[in-house]
Amino acid sequence: MNRPASHTSRPPLWLASAALVAGWAALYDVATWVILFTRQSIHPDFRIFYVAAEAGLRYGWASVYDLSTLRALSSSFPAGQNYINPALPFINPPVFAWLIAPLTALSLPVAYVVWSALSLAALLWAWHIAAPYVGLRKISLLLAALALWPVLDAFYFGQPTLVIVGLLATSWWLCSKDRPLAAGAALALATALKPHTVLLVPFALLVSGRYRPFLSWAGVCSLLAIACVIALGPAGLNNALQTLEYGQTDTGQAHYTLAYVFGTGLVAYAVEGIQGIAALVIAWRRRADLDIVFALGLLGSLVFAFHLHQYDYAALILAAWLVLRSGPPLWHRLWLLLGVVSMQAISLGNPLPQLAWDFAWLVILALAARTPAGAPITPNLAPAIEAPA
Repeated sequence: MNRPASHTSRPPLWLASAALVAGWAALYDVATWVILFTRQSIHPDFRIFYVAAEAGLRYGWASVYDLSTLRALSSSFPAGQNYINPALPFINPPVFAWLIAPLTALSLPVAYVVWSALSLAALLWAWHIAAPYVGLRKISLLLAALALWPVLDAFYFGQPTLVIVGLLATSWWLCSKDRPLAAGAALALATALKPHTVLLVPFALLVSGRYRPFLSWAGVCSLLAIACVIALGPAGLNNALQTLEYGQTDTGQAHYTLAYVFGTGLVAYAVEGIQGIAALVIAWRRRADLDIVFALGLLGSLVFAFHLHQYDYAALILAAWLVLRSGPPLWHRLWLLLGVVSMQAISLGNPLPQLAWDFAWLVILALAARTPAGAPITPNLAPAIEAPA
């Protein structure tokens, strides 16, 4: 007589509960995005990216930073959705406009949907290759990511954040497969889309002794920079510089950085610099573990940045996945879980919980830095770690 399957084949209660909560929260975020899209299909940031790419194709790439051109191309949009703030025009490198350019063959709402689909695909790819665990544990990590406010914010505004996460995960994966040249190229593309959010990742690789991906990153960045200079010309470079200078007069650009605590000025810059240097020192101490090195590069970039928005914090999801791959103790995993709360608190416009959490995580990673000074560098090729039931 056949006996029923053992109860041990079922997931533990805590895991099933966590997956259920994350699933409902993710469903809420997806439904929110759909509702917001049906109410307003032309979103603030993506329409700027769209008209910047359109300006480049029509009038030359020097015009992507020309405010009057961007406003003229936006004039046909519905009232209330056609204004471009002079402090918030197109401020990304022209590489991002080149990436968006093919989508201008579509209407703006359709282009936005396609870009959102590409962003989702990038997040799924990053989760597939970088998130640890298997089965329901791994699925729970994806649901939790989709439920986080910075991810919804990135989708809503059509920001390149999740594409950058996909490129960073690809760079990490290629490094782990000992393909440093391709890894550096993927990292360079991520840098070219939004430099300040990933700036310390290549330097974390450098101090960890991984010279080849760093040199590849530097080489590809140099080629992209040359291409940008040629495409923009003197007029475009002058417009870009003026745009960046004027953008810094908007204090909202630094609202989600330590300027929130110390005010815009030398004190905030000094504390940000100290945190960035600390991240690199810890990366050097833990240089034998590629996962930790990459995570510290990501965390260090954000605590070092002087210009951040809510959606930029989505990069910490990849950092958390990579740290989980290293098998941290339970208390460390609980700290990562607490990060869900601080990320959700960003939606209230108060970055203080997230700033405190970032600093504390940096301290936690420093306390765990027990790698001997002469430890050899070996790629972390271990399979995904299965958490204890």
